[in-house]
Amino acid sequence: MKTEKVIISFIAVVIGIFAAATAFYFYQTTKVIPESETKTLSLSPSPKPSPKATIFLTLDTPKDEEVTDKKTVSVSGTTTPETVVIVSANTNDQVLTPSSNGKFSTTVILENGQNELTILAIAPGGEEEKVIKTVTVSTETF
Repeated sequence: MKTEKVIISFIAVVIGIFAAATAFYFYQTTKVIPESETKTLSLSPSPKPSPKATIFLTLDTPKDEEVTDKKTVSVSGTTTPETVVIVSANTNDQVLTPSSNGKFSTTVILENGQNELTILAIAPGGEEEKVIKTVTVSTETF
């Protein structure tokens, strides 16, 4: 009779472990985790940061949407030294070389009405920065 008790006890322990494991499995699968406690893991390689632009272009004059009664306007600004600056108006293009501190300036002849000025800075490495300004020539008095 002792052997029967040991065998029955062993079977009872195995069934108990199986029941506990099944209950734990169902508990874990139905458990709701708040969104604030979840973490997302990504197995794909992380994106590399884009290289920082080594060129900049800042215009002092003219202001965008400027209205003037003069047929000429001064275009001046600052960019990275050793760049080439191209100033394009409705009728002509000018190629400028900034000074050693990056400053440039020129005068552009305008037509009556709306004129779109495109200022493009091109670095020796081929990087580009573009600014577009609109200047309107009007001789009307308000």
